[in-house]
Amino acid sequence: MNDASLPIVPASGGALEGLRIVELAQGVAGPFCGKLLADYGADVVKVEPPEKGDVTRSWGPFPSDQADVEKSGLFFFLNTNKRSVTLDINVAGDKERLLDLISRADVLIGSSRLRELQEQGLDYDSLARLNPKLVMISCTPYGQTGPYAEWNGYDLNAYHLSATGSRYCGLPDREPLENGTFTADFFGGFAAAAWGLGVVLGRDQVGGGQHVDCSSAEVLAALVVGSLNVGGYVQDSVFNRRTGQGMGLACPARIYPCQDGWVFIIALETRQWKGLCRAMGDPDWAMPELFHELHSRGENRDLIDPMVEKWTLGRSKNEIMEICQAHGCPATALYDMADLAGLPHLLERGYWTELEHPALGRVRTLGAAMRLPDCPGGPRLGAPLLGEHNAEIFAECRSAKAVSAVQVESACATKPQASSQLPLSGMRVANFGWGLVGPMVGQLLSFLGAEVYKIESNARIDFQRKVPPFHRGIPDPDRSIQNHACWAGNGSVTLDLKRPEAQELALKLVAKCDVAIENFSPGVLQRMNLGYEQLKSVRPDLIMVSMPAAGFTGPLHKLRTYGNSLACLAGLDSVTGYYDSSRPLGMETAPADMLGGVIGALAVLIAAYHRRRTGKGQHIECSQQEAFMHLIGPGFLDYVLNGRVAGPLGNRHPLQAAAPHGVFRCRGEDRWIALAVTTDEEWRGLVAALGNPAWAFAPELAELRGRLRDIDAIHMHLAAWTQGHDDYELAQLLQRHGVAATPVLNVADLLSDPHFRARSTFIEVMHPLGFTETIYGAYVKCSRSKPHVHPGPARGSDNERVFKGLLGLTEARYRELVERQIIY
Repeated sequence: MNDASLPIVPASGGALEGLRIVELAQGVAGPFCGKLLADYGADVVKVEPPEKGDVTRSWGPFPSDQADVEKSGLFFFLNTNKRSVTLDINVAGDKERLLDLISRADVLIGSSRLRELQEQGLDYDSLARLNPKLVMISCTPYGQTGPYAEWNGYDLNAYHLSATGSRYCGLPDREPLENGTFTADFFGGFAAAAWGLGVVLGRDQVGGGQHVDCSSAEVLAALVVGSLNVGGYVQDSVFNRRTGQGMGLACPARIYPCQDGWVFIIALETRQWKGLCRAMGDPDWAMPELFHELHSRGENRDLIDPMVEKWTLGRSKNEIMEICQAHGCPATALYDMADLAGLPHLLERGYWTELEHPALGRVRTLGAAMRLPDCPGGPRLGAPLLGEHNAEIFAECRSAKAVSAVQVESACATKPQASSQLPLSGMRVANFGWGLVGPMVGQLLSFLGAEVYKIESNARIDFQRKVPPFHRGIPDPDRSIQNHACWAGNGSVTLDLKRPEAQELALKLVAKCDVAIENFSPGVLQRMNLGYEQLKSVRPDLIMVSMPAAGFTGPLHKLRTYGNSLACLAGLDSVTGYYDSSRPLGMETAPADMLGGVIGALAVLIAAYHRRRTGKGQHIECSQQEAFMHLIGPGFLDYVLNGRVAGPLGNRHPLQAAAPHGVFRCRGEDRWIALAVTTDEEWRGLVAALGNPAWAFAPELAELRGRLRDIDAIHMHLAAWTQGHDDYELAQLLQRHGVAATPVLNVADLLSDPHFRARSTFIEVMHPLGFTETIYGAYVKCSRSKPHVHPGPARGSDNERVFKGLLGLTEARYRELVERQIIY
């Protein structure tokens, strides 16, 4: 990628120093997007309404549960390193100050719907005339376009609209569950930060700023559900629902009880099953040959699970994890908030950060999502008090006013020429990634225009290529339908990296790349002479991102995991389950893998911004555990402030800031509606939609405190009402009354739902082998940049282009290396 457009200057702050951001967003997704950028050096000015400020200031958790706008743990977590200014945009002077801030900003982060933006004169088209290089990031539940764009919505609605709960979380005879806390919003915030920063980097490429439209529901629908389910449904017209038993047909692959809590054990490969057997002492019951195959173990789950559970009940979670890991079985302890707070691994790595705050005192919070050695990130300053920086920011507005009109006039006169290029055009990536997470880093970069080559080998075929279903049922590694979705955007070259000549070719490829990606256990690439120091020797300004499960150092650094394991290791599964049960229910998929792809890409883009300023590359350490732990930030702050260890939350609001708040059965098989009420006005709308029943007029229900106290009774009344209604019709009725309600979709619904169809969430593509299939497309929409999405590649589909074209091998030399299975 050509970084010559900006001068090289010494860096004196964070990686994103000099990036100016105005944050109008409220809630979770938008402010979390802003936090991620602020934690790496961007100057984020948070614009809040006077008196009450951001809505999350009223959500808690509060010390001793005493509400105070300056003491919300959620607000503290979401707003580290920001400056706060209070402006009432309905007042002329304040509106002028806001427009002045925007005229000098690189990025505007918002959470309003399009109609509201247009009424306020803050829509992208209006602001682009003021500041042609502005990148506007909209973080909303449903996006700025489509039939549901103007619907009311919260995290619960976005999550269940995405089909994630229906497919992956809960028992088959009970309501689908949300896993974790604000999961849809956190996925949306990570995605918005990555895509938004990519667009910032490419402003000169595409001819100015863009509007980045991030729907939390669409991000989840694409990455978590679409990646592994949609293509198979299109082919076979069959879709799976949640089972509550673990991961599909795999066994063991679930959470088991143990002496001091819970442990996750997974054995997908035969060698892992044999390792588990050794850990258990090779019991006779585990020895039959039929248990050696994955599908046979799944068919005999009723025999295997009770025996594994009998063994786990006699041991502690850490003991089980240690002995299983020692024998090659990737078991992990399920940690809760208290476990994580005292975990020796995180303490030794210096993960936690303690910050001073004027109202809260000294507060312990989560550290950096990823570690950039040349410009460390993470929280440095506590969240601001409401309007804390008014005088400072108003002074900046006054000092800028003398030149702002001239700057804006000049900017409009020299508006950049539009280009058909994508933001990352010219960036080349060597992707050593394995499985899901590494290739999904490459996928996001490719959607933004990067040229990405997955380096793989026929000597050891990536296990993700072996995952069914296969196109037309033919078990060919090039026909895995899931692989075509998850690896979309990646090219493929094949090298047997255990051979020295293949290692030399890999180094020659890296020399022509800007970025390298890997997610092996620590030491794997070094043993193949392809560690960072070797790669840096051929490309001194290389950006390399490594994504080990638990980092490079610490007692757990050699841990073997899958994405499911990480949800336990990061604490997410400790709060996932039914509210009336203490048993955690993990997701029947690997959300950490899908989100890890976004996080890894964000890390690359932060380093790319830094390299553009300084000319320096670096080796990024992205511990998947530490990054994924950001999804339990609110629960951890409750533990810090109040000593509470959260258990399974069901679908209730994680901070008791809404009632009712849940999923209710509708007419038809496994049909449900997700409904959330956070304000008294929304409650009155719900009562009207219900037909004004007498029970709803009890005086104590007029306010949130009373509704929280009687939430079980309210939910019982709602369940009796909703079961007689169609889910879609009921959602429309409730929305007309101002209530946030959405149908709970399943996999089939995603393809027929009018909103996802209008947003082209899923697209039909042609595979290199000559067949068409359906995969997800660009799950964040950019107003200028429309990527051409191609499915995951056939093995070695780019061999000739790379080895002969890019690296200059002669035809004879190329054929020789193919015949000798160096290129293989």
